[in-house]
Amino acid sequence: MVDSPAVTATESAFVFWSFVVFVFGAVVGSFLNVCIHRMPRDLSIVRPGSHCPHCGKPLRWYHNIPLLSWLALRARCAFCGTAISPTYFIVELLNAGLWLALWLKFGPSPELAVYALLISLFLVGMFVDLEHYILPDEVTIGGTVVGVAFCVALPQMQGASDWTTGLLRSVIGLLTGGGVLYLVRWFGNLMFGRKVHAFEKGVSLVLDKARLQLDDHEEKPEEEAVKDVLTSKRDRIQFQATSGRIGEQNLAGLLVRITKEDLTVGGQRWTLNEAPRLEAVAHEIELPRDAMGLGDVKLMMAIGAFFGWTAVLFSLVLSSLLGSVVGLLLIAFRAHQWGRPIPYGPYIVVASFLWIFFGTDLTQWCLNFPIH
Repeated sequence: MVDSPAVTATESAFVFWSFVVFVFGAVVGSFLNVCIHRMPRDLSIVRPGSHCPHCGKPLRWYHNIPLLSWLALRARCAFCGTAISPTYFIVELLNAGLWLALWLKFGPSPELAVYALLISLFLVGMFVDLEHYILPDEVTIGGTVVGVAFCVALPQMQGASDWTTGLLRSVIGLLTGGGVLYLVRWFGNLMFGRKVHAFEKGVSLVLDKARLQLDDHEEKPEEEAVKDVLTSKRDRIQFQATSGRIGEQNLAGLLVRITKEDLTVGGQRWTLNEAPRLEAVAHEIELPRDAMGLGDVKLMMAIGAFFGWTAVLFSLVLSSLLGSVVGLLLIAFRAHQWGRPIPYGPYIVVASFLWIFFGTDLTQWCLNFPIH
């Protein structure tokens, strides 16, 4: 039996547009690499143009062809020969492949455009979190705002027939996402929010006018406001000084405690704004630690804004499972040390992607699963 010309033309058109979606996804993936590199460094994503981050030389157009240039250059800069991270290739391939998967699932539809935008946005957050342990507000807060806007314009994303219901379900979703994960974070901080760190060479601490600088002699010290380091009333920095001074007083052997509001040295107490300059050295220091970053909370808000509260619960359960399994495997293969932080954002992102493609079917299957 010979296919009709109409069927052949339709199949050819589908293959052609599949190719276009893949190529365009790779091109956008190339731009995502710019965002991943520059956003956490507070650099413009527009200027200057693409260049080697090592030698600074501008790339020529043929050095910037998605996927192909990385392969042709054998993962090295054409000018200085510095190795180019495989992350560049992976991001381009992931964005292209996921866009193609969206096209195959949803075809030419509004959902295709919305989910393509969400996937690209979340890929930026995922790879920034993997490298820097932060989730940019442009991804989380921006994703939440965009999610609400799309649910108003396309209420069918929330299974609604009018924009008011779409808006209501989106707001309920973001409040559920933010609220549930904030409670998880709060409880985790209550249980595991402090850790004593030992420094063989000692750590230097300077507190001056409510600004704090810690120097462990391994990385360049950065000065931060105390309120940005100690974000809750329970948080504190505490240590026994081996040397140092506060004003004219010798600190050796004294217990120092810094909270969000005050400084206590031995039996003396000052508010942070009135405290004299403190310079101290210690070999053990108790520092606050977050069981989960606020960025993860805001990321779950974005998921709720796009998909509603059911997606929040799905993503929370699945991301927790994925994070536990991968974390234990990394520790078992000695690729990660027990007690060191693991970014949670990438697992939330993976769970949200699985929701897009399989969430409804998996949820229905779980609800109908026979229990004997």
